Amino acid sequence: MKQCIIKQPSGIGDIFFLQKIAHVYREKGYEIIWPVRDDIFWISEYIDGVSWYKVSDDYPHKELYQYAGFVETDEVVFIDCLDADRTHSDGRIMSSKYSIAGLDYSDWDKYFKFNRKRDKEDALYYDVLKLKDDSVYAYINDLFHTDVRKSDLIGDVCYDMEIVRNQVIDGYTVFDWCKVLENASKIHMIGTSISYIIDVLDLKITDPDDYVYHTRSEFIFNEVNYLFKKPMRMIWK
Repeated sequence: MKQCIIKQPSGIGDIFFLQKIAHVYREKGYEIIWPVRDDIFWISEYIDGVSWYKVSDDYPHKELYQYAGFVETDEVVFIDCLDADRTHSDGRIMSSKYSIAGLDYSDWDKYFKFNRKRDKEDALYYDVLKLKDDSVYAYINDLFHTDVRKSDLIGDVCYDMEIVRNQVIDGYTVFDWCKVLENASKIHMIGTSISYIIDVLDLKITDPDDYVYHTRSEFIFNEVNYLFKKPMRMIWK
């Protein structure tokens, strides 16, 4: 079988965003080879149809991984999405990851499919966070980056309800917060992988004033404001 190697070992949101590329080449008959950082290999438990590898593993055509750009032969396609904005820029970082392969990014959300572990979602919701079916709360996320960094952008926002803050909890992944996200009455967050998950969930929230996306600069705002379809209010400081 022909193979397609996608070079995007992290961040997590980028990997979510790029699932359409995997779908397109899978439909063409390619096996999708996707090495990711060892510490986020848990993605392989949630997204099917990809041969996931740890970057530290031996995997087919590993010698290509040192290169940038787009390469297509009779046996393999190599797509370097990680550096696409430098080798094949269309003027924007995220959409360049698609244009390097000659693909349209605009319906990326239709191809971002993942398995939900409902038992873990319930355990997190009821047992760990102590929420109830009728709880009214604001979900707040000020964590970002694969290496988990904390932002100070939304520390001064006031809420008139219970607050549930995103946190790293052993045994749970970002996917296991789906129930929390779906049932939130307000969401305030900075740009991170969770934004992509939110965009494909059936939220309780419908008013864009209740879903607020905070960024540090107009540059970052302009880099993401064209990606998401859920009604939201985007602000920068």
